[in-house]
Amino acid sequence: MKTTIDQPSTGVTAVAPPAPAPEERPWRRFWSGWLRPHAGTMVGATLLLALVAACSSLYPALIGAIVDALAGLSGAKVDSWWLAPETMAWAGPLAVLAVTFLRGVTWYASTLITNQVALASTTRLQQDLFDHLLTLDFGRLAAEPSGAFSARFLNDVNAIRDSVLKVTNALIRDVLTLIGVIIAMLLADWQLALVSLAILPLAIGPVSAIGQKVRRTAATVAEQAAQMSGVVEESLGGVRLVKTYGLEQAEAARVGGVLGRRMALLVRMGRQKGAIDPILEVLGGIAIAAVFGFAAWRIGAGGASVGDLMAFITALLLAAQSIRSLGGLNTIMQEGRAGLVRFFQVLDERPQIADAPGTPALARPAGGSGGAVSFRDVSFSYGGAPLLRGISFDAAPGTLTALVGPSGAGKSTVLNLIARLYDPQAGVIAIDGQDVRAVTLASLRARLALVSQDATLFDASIADNVAMGLPGADRAAIGAALEMAACDFVQTLPGGLDAPVGPRGNRLSGGERQRLSLARAILRDADILLLDEPTSALDAESEARIQEALDRFAASRTTFVVAHRLATVRAASQILVLQGGQIVERGTHTTLVAAGGLYAELARLQFQG
Repeated sequence: MKTTIDQPSTGVTAVAPPAPAPEERPWRRFWSGWLRPHAGTMVGATLLLALVAACSSLYPALIGAIVDALAGLSGAKVDSWWLAPETMAWAGPLAVLAVTFLRGVTWYASTLITNQVALASTTRLQQDLFDHLLTLDFGRLAAEPSGAFSARFLNDVNAIRDSVLKVTNALIRDVLTLIGVIIAMLLADWQLALVSLAILPLAIGPVSAIGQKVRRTAATVAEQAAQMSGVVEESLGGVRLVKTYGLEQAEAARVGGVLGRRMALLVRMGRQKGAIDPILEVLGGIAIAAVFGFAAWRIGAGGASVGDLMAFITALLLAAQSIRSLGGLNTIMQEGRAGLVRFFQVLDERPQIADAPGTPALARPAGGSGGAVSFRDVSFSYGGAPLLRGISFDAAPGTLTALVGPSGAGKSTVLNLIARLYDPQAGVIAIDGQDVRAVTLASLRARLALVSQDATLFDASIADNVAMGLPGADRAAIGAALEMAACDFVQTLPGGLDAPVGPRGNRLSGGERQRLSLARAILRDADILLLDEPTSALDAESEARIQEALDRFAASRTTFVVAHRLATVRAASQILVLQGGQIVERGTHTTLVAAGGLYAELARLQFQG
C-alpha cells in the first residue's frame, strides 16, 4: 500500500527526485559488480562453447568428404586426401554422428552453466536493489508510482536475464563458430570465401542502426510497464469501490487505454526487430547466389570438386546462421541495457536522511524517564507546499499529546517528523534534549513505536507479525501483548499464534488488523508511542477495551495521538489544534471547550453540544 504524508486539501503531488544521468556503460558495470564473481564458471562455459563451435566447424569438411566419396563410388575421379572412397562412405556418416552427439552434449552442459550464471547474477542484482531501496528516504519511496518498483523487479530483470543468458551463450558460441566456418570456407575454396565475405559487411550498418532504435524503444517500454503495473494494481486494490459504484466499465476503459499504449510500443519494437532477419536473409541469398555462379565457373574449369562446393555451401549456411543470431543479439543486448540503466538509476540514488560519519546514538537521560519531545519553531514544506509553519511545543514522559484539526492540517506530518521520516526546513526537533538530526537513525527509531490507521501486516503468521515490534521476542511476551491489545480473536483462529494473516492481512477484519498492529507496538515497549488514528477501524466495545489498555501502557511513555474522534482525546495532557499547518489552539479538553474556538466547534459537532 502506498503511504502518503498528511497534505493540505489543495493537494501536494509527491514527485520523485530527478533520476541520475543514464549509465554510459551499464554492461561493463554489470560485469564488474555482478558477473565477475562467476568468472571461473564462465571460463568453463566458454571452453564448452568453444567445443560446440569446433564441432560445428567440422561439418563442412565432413560433408564435403562424404560427397566426394560418394562421387568416387559412382566412378567419378576424386582426389581425396582423407580416406579411400570405400572407407569414407561408411566412416563419414559415423563421424557426423559422433560430432553431432558431442556437440549436443557440450551445448546442453554450457546452457546449464550459463543459465546458472544468469540467474545468480540477476538475483543478486534484485537483492542489491531491494536492500538499497530500504535505505532510501521515506518520501522518495512514497513518491514512486504504485507498481513501478515491481516492474523493475519483474520486467526489467527478465530483460537483463535474457540478455545475459543469450549473450553468454550465443555471443561466444556464434563468434567462435563464425571463426571456425570462415576457416573452413577458406580451406574449401579461398576464392569463393572472399566473394562471400565481401557481401557480409553490408549488414553491419543497418543492423547497428536498428539496434539503436530498439534501445530507445525498449527504454520507453520499460517505463510504460511500470505505469501499467501501477494502474492494474491500483484498480484491483480499489475493487470494493469499483464494484460498489459500478465503475467496472470505466476502469476497464482506463486499463484498456494503458494496454493499448503498451501494445503500440511493443508493435513498434517488433517492427524494428523484425527488420533484422529479412536484411540478413536477403544478403545471405545474394551471397549464396554469387557462390553458385562463381562455383559453376570454377567446377567447369576444373578448379574445384562438387564435394568442395558442398563443403563451402555448408560452411556458408552455418556462417549465415551465426551472423543472423549475432544480428538479433544486438537488439537483445539493447533491451537488457535499458533494464540495467533503470536499475542503476535507483542504485545510484543516495538518501538525504542518513547518518553522518561518527554520529552518536540517542542517549537516555541518567536517572530519569526518557522520551521527552520538543519542537522549536519547526517548519516543513513538501513539493513546494508548506505543511507546518512555526510549530513549537513540549511533551514530557508520561503525558499524552493529542493532535486534532481538519484533514490536511499537518497532524500526521508531526508524527513523521518525530520519526525522522522527513527533516524540517527550519527549526529543531529534540528528544531528551538531543537534536534528532544529530543522532543515529537506528537509535532514534528504536525508541519509537507506531500504530497507524492503515494497520500494515505482512503475509506471515500472527506471531511473526507481532514479533516485528521486537525481533526475537518469545511467545509468552507475544501472547501478553496480544492480550493487552484485546486480540481475543486469535484464540479462535485455526493455528492460533501460527495462523497466517494472508497478503496484507486480508484474512482478518479491519478491526482485527488494527489490534494486531497495536499488539506489535505494545511488544516493542518503546519510550515514545505514535498513534495515528489507532481506533479508526474498531467498534465501540473494542475501542473502549483498547483505550483502557492504552491508558495503562502509555502511563510512563510519551504518547502522541492523531484523532478525529475527540472521544479518544478527552483525557489528553495537552491538545494541539492544528489548522493550515499552524497550532491555533492548545490546552486540555475542558479549557478548549470553554474557550469556544475551533476545538469547541469540533466538539459541538461530535458531541451535539
